[in-house]
This record gives sequence, structure tokens and C-alpha cells, in this order.
Amino acid sequence: MSKKMSDRVKRIQNPQRILKVVAYTAIAKPLNGSLPRSNNSHFLRLYPIKYSYRNGKEEKEAFSISYLLKGIRGAIRHQVMKTCYDAGVEVCHTSDKATDKAGNSLLPKGFHLSGSCKGNGECIVHQVFGSMGTEGLISVYAEPITAISHKSAKTEVKVQKVHIATENRVCMTFDNKPVQDFGERYFSGEFTFEIDVTRCTSEQIGLLIESVINMQRLGRGYNAGYGRVQIKRFQLLERIIKRIPEWQEDNFIVKEELNEISLKNEVVEAMEAWNAYVNT
Repeated sequence: MSKKMSDRVKRIQNPQRILKVVAYTAIAKPLNGSLPRSNNSHFLRLYPIKYSYRNGKEEKEAFSISYLLKGIRGAIRHQVMKTCYDAGVEVCHTSDKATDKAGNSLLPKGFHLSGSCKGNGECIVHQVFGSMGTEGLISVYAEPITAISHKSAKTEVKVQKVHIATENRVCMTFDNKPVQDFGERYFSGEFTFEIDVTRCTSEQIGLLIESVINMQRLGRGYNAGYGRVQIKRFQLLERIIKRIPEWQEDNFIVKEELNEISLKNEVVEAMEAWNAYVNT
């Protein structure tokens, strides 16, 4: 690559601030719903992942189904709302309707309708997450999950290897015979997700950190023991990704160079800023 192009590549890179979180679940069901005329609930299915593995001295190829790891942003938002409620900070609720069709209130004490604070003392939850028609400051991402049993497996794209299976359950019986049953997909294992906080202020990052480390739920069935999450560790990172075109066999192959710096002091400052915000 010429020096002029190399300099150009360096100039166009913008650093990101990423809150990277590693978590574990024994069993979680962030499902996509049931198929028509089916009693089975599924994950959101993605493109099959190609991988290679060694079988003795032989190199083999295979495919594995990948799935979107859903529900993380919603789980974070609900924990953020709880963090604010516990701190006595009034924020947006998830609903923009005051009552349901029966006239029952949908707005708990300590919250206001979603988006109602726009242009009038905007609350910190609306700043971070936005509302209908208003973009929030963060984005949440997790690599797709897949179940690959081969320990030597190498994939062409980034995925998270977890255990994935189906729980078949009987929910109604008559005369000791099942008359209604259903199946639900679940996954188990360690997984990683990231929150892009590049546009967030220090107190907003502090709120997200405080909430994430106390996050305990993901998906359905929490009261029955499903979807319990253990947050194991996290980092606040400054990330720079350089994408460099390299000529190979009549094509430009895009190669990535990743540089990350852990921002320990900024984590402390962010949590102190959130505490100051609460006590203002």
C-alpha cells in the first residue's frame, strides 16, 4: 500500500467508547415467538455459519445454524429504569399511554409517559434510549450465537459458541395423559454483549454501568427460574478499528486492525458523575 493511502486510512478512523460485558446464564429464552399453526417457540434464525474442524489428521468443513441474541437492549432499559427509581429519579416509562382499554393506569409512581419529557427537562432515560421518533444515544450489539461441539472448530465470521437445545414441556394433562404440550428453544453458557456509549456523557455512562452490573434478567420465565443472568466482568474501552484494503487475487480484501485501550479511570469518574447527578 502506498504511503498516501496508508495516511488516508489512519485519518478516517474515529475512536469509539464501548462498554463490553461478559455474562453467564444457566438457561435463557429470549425467543422470537411461535410459528403459525405450531406450538413451538424459536430464536430468530440467521444464515448458517460455515466452519472447519479437524477429524484426526483430516480437515473437514460443516455448517451450523446461528441465531440472533435478542432482548439485551430491553433488559438493560428495564434495569436502568429500576436504577433510576431506586435513586428517586423520575424518568420515562416504557409506555406512552396513561391507561389501558379498561381504564387501568399503566403509569407507576415515579415515572412519566415515554417521550413526554421531550423539550421540557428531558430525563436521563430519554436522553440515552430515546422514544418513538427520537433516536437514543446508545446502540447494543452481541455476536450471533451458535452451537458447535467441535473444540477445534474455526469459523469464517464472529459467533458466540453456546449450548442450544429445545425444552419440550407438558402444560396440561387429562387422565394422566398429555393433551397440550409445547417446545421452547433455550441457550446456556457464557456470552458477551457491547454497548456503544461514544455519544454518552459521563453521568449517562455511570448510569449504564450501575445498571448493567445489577442486571439479572434476560428473556422469559424469570419467576420459574429461567433467564437468570450473572454479570461476570466488564470493561470500558476506547476502540479504534482500521479497515485496510489489501490486493489479493484480483480483489481487494478488507483487513481489520483492532486497537483497544481499557479505560479504568473513566469508569470510576463515570460512577462518581452518576452519584453526583443523583444527589443534585
